Amino acid sequence: MDKQVIRYNVFETNSSSVHTLAIAKEGLEPSHLPTDKEGYILARYGSFGKERRYYDTQEEKLSYLVTCCYYLSHGWDKESLYENWTFREIQEAICEYTGAKGIRIVGDDEPEIDHQSQPDDGWDLNVVDGYDHEQVVSFVFNKYVSLKTDCD
Repeated sequence: MDKQVIRYNVFETNSSSVHTLAIAKEGLEPSHLPTDKEGYILARYGSFGKERRYYDTQEEKLSYLVTCCYYLSHGWDKESLYENWTFREIQEAICEYTGAKGIRIVGDDEPEIDHQSQPDDGWDLNVVDGYDHEQVVSFVFNKYVSLKTDCD
């Protein structure tokens, strides 16, 4: 069973393919996320492989969260995602912060997360705790928070 460890303002590393996140408590910015005319945030699924890459824009970080939620939905379609409790909690946190009506997934991007693309019954979203709205908001809107993917 994986443990979730949250460390603030420190560099984190690990072996093998890893997705690392360090959270700072200062640096929240207003939303720069695209919205439609109805007031919904537009998000896309992403492809987060094991190549070394930093993701630091609000759009990229939200994409990572909705891509994780895609696998949690077990329905493998957008409608199943919208019913997933983790997605709903993340959406609620984002909407409380931005004033948006909700999050809509747009585009035909194929979601992919290395080492997490085949969930089992115990798979969970470990980047942020969906119930912790402060973590969700800090992950997406904090200019000092970035996601790093890598492989040894």
